[in-house]
Amino acid sequence: MAEDREKSSSVDDAAQTASRMQSAYAVLSAAKAGTAAAGSAAGAALGGPLGAVVGALVTNRTFIKIIAALLAAMFLWMFIIANMIGIILSYLGFSNADDFANDAQETQLSMVKTRIEEVLEGEGRQEEILKLLKKERKKKKKEIKADRAKNYPEHDLVIIDEYKTKLVGNLSYYLSLLLTDVWDQSTISSFLGNVLYGDMSTSLTSPYDNYFNEAARTYNVPAALLLAMGMVESGYNPRAVSPAGAMGIMQLMPATAAYLGVSDAFDPRQNIMGGARYISENLAMFKNYPNAMELAVAAYNAGPNAVVNSGYRVPHNGETEYYVQKVMGYLQEGRSSAGTASSETGDTEDAYGLLKNAVKDNLGNFFAWTVSDEREYNGFATRYYFHSESGTAEITKATYETLKAQGSNVSEENIETVRKKVEYTLLLAINTDVQGSAKGYSYKYVTTPGIFQTVLKALQFLKDGITSVKDFLFNSWTDFITGGSEGDSYYGDIDATGDVITYDTVPRCVKRVTYFNQGEEPWASMGYGTSTIGSAGCGPTSLAIVISTLTGQNVNPQMTSSYAISNGEYVSGVGTSHSFPTNAAHHWGLTCERVGKDMNYIMKALKSGKLVVEICEAYTITGSGSGHFIVLTGVTGDGYITIADCASRDRTTKIYSPDTIRSYGRDLAEGCFWVIGR
Repeated sequence: MAEDREKSSSVDDAAQTASRMQSAYAVLSAAKAGTAAAGSAAGAALGGPLGAVVGALVTNRTFIKIIAALLAAMFLWMFIIANMIGIILSYLGFSNADDFANDAQETQLSMVKTRIEEVLEGEGRQEEILKLLKKERKKKKKEIKADRAKNYPEHDLVIIDEYKTKLVGNLSYYLSLLLTDVWDQSTISSFLGNVLYGDMSTSLTSPYDNYFNEAARTYNVPAALLLAMGMVESGYNPRAVSPAGAMGIMQLMPATAAYLGVSDAFDPRQNIMGGARYISENLAMFKNYPNAMELAVAAYNAGPNAVVNSGYRVPHNGETEYYVQKVMGYLQEGRSSAGTASSETGDTEDAYGLLKNAVKDNLGNFFAWTVSDEREYNGFATRYYFHSESGTAEITKATYETLKAQGSNVSEENIETVRKKVEYTLLLAINTDVQGSAKGYSYKYVTTPGIFQTVLKALQFLKDGITSVKDFLFNSWTDFITGGSEGDSYYGDIDATGDVITYDTVPRCVKRVTYFNQGEEPWASMGYGTSTIGSAGCGPTSLAIVISTLTGQNVNPQMTSSYAISNGEYVSGVGTSHSFPTNAAHHWGLTCERVGKDMNYIMKALKSGKLVVEICEAYTITGSGSGHFIVLTGVTGDGYITIADCASRDRTTKIYSPDTIRSYGRDLAEGCFWVIGR
């Protein structure tokens, strides 16, 4: 009997399951049919009047739009919460959360550079470092001449030497890039030393000693000093708020916290890191004064301007003097009485030893070479002749000189001829790409960068008021909520949000450009030699823009990067060879002419429907230490130039004067512009 009951129960369960599946199928069918009758049928399948109501609701299109809007709002809120740290940092001026770490890295780079300059002040030291580099440069030049003899024996040789154009004039900068790349943190700290203070200690301890020590290592300031300041400022209370509004352990004012990249002033680690950065900047500002530390601490309390306006003394305002005395009172007597380090040679001998060994061990990382151009040109050749009674014979220059000295009947003649020239570039291979290279930090989007930017835009609308919120919901999200078309989204005068950019330029200019961004997926993480397209692929991405636009083909950055690699036009640690734009253009059936900084010629080319690729010098359009390729797309009615910058949609939205574009161009013998046409 028990068996029969179990069988009966199984049959009933199966029947109920089948019934539920039929009901679900009926509801789906009703919704798909979209009719009231079908809705009623679905309701009946669900059972009773309630089911009929549900059936009517799910077939009502207004109801579906409302549900979609609610879901959109829910997803928007989820994205806001998931990306809150990045959003806050963006409003503080950081493009993403990595920038906070990179800012500390830039600060350290600046400190290393300053220390190198101090170390190289010793007699003969800079000359000794340059002697090592010249020896390595000489080796590379021998390699260039051997390659020319083998592959271009009939070509005149031109060498663009970045040792002269870049390295010599910025030696401390490039050495600092090398040291921060090859040294670990402990070696960097040893090199920097206590340049503003001697041995320093304190008996103070706190619950946040790990954060104080991390901040001290990051910004090269004594942990004892930070502990003393934290004690005086707040007694290590992370929730402390002063009557003036200063917050946290190190008592950061809101504006100062924002400047220092501190998004949450009540977070102990962020607050201590921000305070360490601020005092390190003050120490650097007053390092040449005998009481540098007292002035730096006073500036932390009253502001650097107050110290300067007091004649580089601790301000007599009744508060700052007492503050400085309390901070200094917590520090032990191991501190140097002068407060500053001497610049005598002996005090930097160990640091110079570290520097010299680093250069010796990494000489192979300094230089690389590549064939940057090869062409024919109209020139003149000198022919030498010996005249005698039996006739005229062509002779060598050496024979000509000998016979001429003897008074023989000789002559010379300049003949116009087609000559060949090969250009080699002796590249400075030190990696200048500091941004985005901070180690030990990571930041991942929970969603895509595009949606993340939409969230930022939504927050801006929220800030602007309820009217903007309504406009945002009913315009920007129209496509998602109702299936309609989304309104235009512009930055300035040029819409750079889509993959095709339309420019308002004079007749015959290219009006529509196919745009790729090297920093956006899928391109950003794709490999390019020993790097990625996102980090080093501005050349291939710019050519992908040009080729796709002018040919109508879909030639993406991955394709142009692969061509550059297979054609030997990627230099490890440096980037794309200057021969690449010409060769890539010809490979895809386009014309290309490399020219100098004649902006009238460039403007004329743009007005004739051509595109122009420009190689920009470091510290120009991007503000970084690396060169950068951009595309000039046309000329506006009032004489400005439009561009497509593969690294920035924001820069792509702007227009530039011809003089600005000219100033960006790198000074190269063969020119920094490539005029490309059909």
